[in-house]
Amino acid sequence: MKLPAITLVFYILLLLLHSCKESDEISGDDVPGYSPILVSAASVQAMSTRAYLPDGMYDNFKVCAVAEKENSSTVVMDGWKVLFKQQDWTYVSDDHSLSYWDPAANDYLFVAGAPFQAVSSISKDNMTLQLANNTTESVMASNPVKVLKDDFGKTVNLRFSYAHCMVSVAFLKESTEDVTVTDITLTPDVAIASKANLIYSYNWSTATPTATSQVNTTEKSADAFLFAGVTIPAHTTDAVPSATHYYCVPDAANTKDWKVSVTCGGEQKTAAFVNNETWESGKNYIYLFSLTEKGVKLVKVISQDDFFDCNDIIPGDEFSNADMTE
Repeated sequence: MKLPAITLVFYILLLLLHSCKESDEISGDDVPGYSPILVSAASVQAMSTRAYLPDGMYDNFKVCAVAEKENSSTVVMDGWKVLFKQQDWTYVSDDHSLSYWDPAANDYLFVAGAPFQAVSSISKDNMTLQLANNTTESVMASNPVKVLKDDFGKTVNLRFSYAHCMVSVAFLKESTEDVTVTDITLTPDVAIASKANLIYSYNWSTATPTATSQVNTTEKSADAFLFAGVTIPAHTTDAVPSATHYYCVPDAANTKDWKVSVTCGGEQKTAAFVNNETWESGKNYIYLFSLTEKGVKLVKVISQDDFFDCNDIIPGDEFSNADMTE
């Protein structure tokens, strides 16, 4: 039986409407080409244990992700918190479900900072981190990452670097007996940055995205840096470092006039020294002093590019969770 033309058109419209309704309800898992966005910043040691991830630092970060399509940008992750849970990195929570790659996008942009408490603002254009001089931790910033269409569906392995610089001390002394050095302090003659906002600005127009940073000081202090004592073994020419490290605000306006004070053999020794180093993010500055019968003297400053000597994360390395990487 032939259906009247108007009835046939009606049935076709019903089928089209039904098909549109179904497509609205389709999840990313049901559509070929769609896959969830996964982000990672795990170290190798973290695969089997949390022991090397200091609480409040490397077990979390805050991420911004933006999808670019032709001349428009869509914020996909607006400062979402990413946590390390049960050997995986996840942003799924009561606030956020899985986000899926949009195959119609041209590329995605990712930036991140850790721990998330230190990230006061974040976008594809800039990120602001809050820094303070301390002896326990460094804030971190990821390198900007642009993911092209061919890499949609792969885990985004973020590469982090350290926002603070690190200031350390070490001592030399020739002696036939063990020498104990205590009450070790470094004191600037004038106040230096003790708290600051470190602002990163991102340039996505280059082949490899780049970041530039600027320090805006919010507080200054001339308080001394107090380091743990050291014992220099007899008949050694090796430098002995203090176990204390100060994670400091990188400060281009750092004063050059400092004082060092130590107690050695029950006698306090004090001397002025000139600090010619401009402190930069991610670098370790080891101030090496020699002890003599007359006093204490700065020998040299050793500058190192990768100051973390613990086993949690390799500075600037690429981290990928084997359980997540396709």
